Amino acid sequence: MREGKGDPAIAVIVAALCVASAVLLVDGAQGEELATQLLNGFAATHAAGASALFEPVLCTPNGVFAFGFLRVGSASLDLAVVHLPSSFPLWRATPARLGDWSRPATLTFDSSLMLTDPDHGVLWQTLNTNGDTVVLLNSSNLVVRRYAKPMPAWQSFDNPSDTLVLDQNFTVSSPPLISKNRRFALRLGKTFMALHMEFYGGRATLPTTPMYWQHTALKAQPENATQPPVYGRLDDRGFFGLYLEGSGQRVDVLSFDTFAQNITGVFQRLTLDDDGNLRAYYWTDGSKAWTSDYKAISEQCELPITCGAYGLCIPGEPQCQCLTNSKSTSPPCHAEETTDLCSANGGWQQLDFDVVRRKRVSVAYKEELPFETNKTAAECELACAANCSCWGALYNGASGYCYLIDFPVETLVYEADDRKVGYFKARKRPSPARPGMSPGVTAATAVLSLVLASLAAAGVYIGDRVWERKRRRRAGMEQELAPGPYKDLKSMGSSNKSFRA
Repeated sequence: MREGKGDPAIAVIVAALCVASAVLLVDGAQGEELATQLLNGFAATHAAGASALFEPVLCTPNGVFAFGFLRVGSASLDLAVVHLPSSFPLWRATPARLGDWSRPATLTFDSSLMLTDPDHGVLWQTLNTNGDTVVLLNSSNLVVRRYAKPMPAWQSFDNPSDTLVLDQNFTVSSPPLISKNRRFALRLGKTFMALHMEFYGGRATLPTTPMYWQHTALKAQPENATQPPVYGRLDDRGFFGLYLEGSGQRVDVLSFDTFAQNITGVFQRLTLDDDGNLRAYYWTDGSKAWTSDYKAISEQCELPITCGAYGLCIPGEPQCQCLTNSKSTSPPCHAEETTDLCSANGGWQQLDFDVVRRKRVSVAYKEELPFETNKTAAECELACAANCSCWGALYNGASGYCYLIDFPVETLVYEADDRKVGYFKARKRPSPARPGMSPGVTAATAVLSLVLASLAAAGVYIGDRVWERKRRRRAGMEQELAPGPYKDLKSMGSSNKSFRA
């Protein structure tokens, strides 16, 4: 497998800047050779809207790595250490607020490195450092040094982003590896390493970061309270080793495809990719792409977001369906969730939700989920239905195990066993406006409907008044024409005798 093809423009031009007397624009002054160290008082300004994807300010003596301004996506700005032959960022500053590539930003060094922009002030800096120089080592480690002290005041190896490289220790106290899309994290426990779903880099309100893969050091002793924790380290012999802190005793090995092959001229990295898989790659002299050397999860259906929210992955090809029996997940089966179903007013009151039930479903990482035993399918469903922080329940009729999903439902796996059933909650969505109607048209339609309703009411009222008047007039006429007591015409004639001639 190949990944991460290099950009020839960056590889050639920037490498030339590092190893030759090339020109770099720093503080508006041309004619300087690209530095291999930065001193106190250094400042460099990012050229707003630059066409290049990377603007280096510091390089290694061997010309393989450089540090500078990196464009992230289409419009964001970050600081990065880049592997020049492949253009791959091995380390990124990843500030909470990224800069804007279309606007100027300034990198300064005055005891500490600092990135600022005119709108938001300080975007990122090396905290609690008091250094005299900044250097980029041939190992790709960015180091802030103090002349009188042998230990670095700060180094990028202690603050990884999504990648580990050769000779970089990954300890229990190290920040976790976070994937570029901030959906996944690799953390180290006392005797194990594990992959977690982050649900948007911890910005979600979920109380947990669910685990979906774990590897425990074989020779570590979890029950031994006095045993020191393990740490991880990438070895150029083709493996990732777990060692005991202090003694350095190796207690486990994750073997790569190149294990013990003694390939020379290789640079290796271990990266948490955006699909949630942990992979190792290597680069050899003259390569045009990274070669995959290891992956923690071998099957695509075992990754959490292969088919998206409420998606069902069919192993083998793989193939995606929706839990509602749709044949496709494009558009996605359901919107991604970042919060639970508990009412914002507190307590255990649940928000409204729809229910999806499906047979022949499971998850690849059910061993990492909380579970209850000796349950019936109905009891398993009820345990989730009554809990507003539960999004679903998986029941295995063969074992009686009930697995509870206390996070938004992601990719599930199809298993040809009718005894494996699932119960899932889906947040109810407000009814959408009529398709094709813009908000303005919708508002105008509402106003017109109100006017028509008013006119109709007025018409009914006027009609009632007219009808009432006609009714009264008709009643009066009938009263005038109503017959009186019967009178004999003969008697009338006899009374008019005086009119006779």
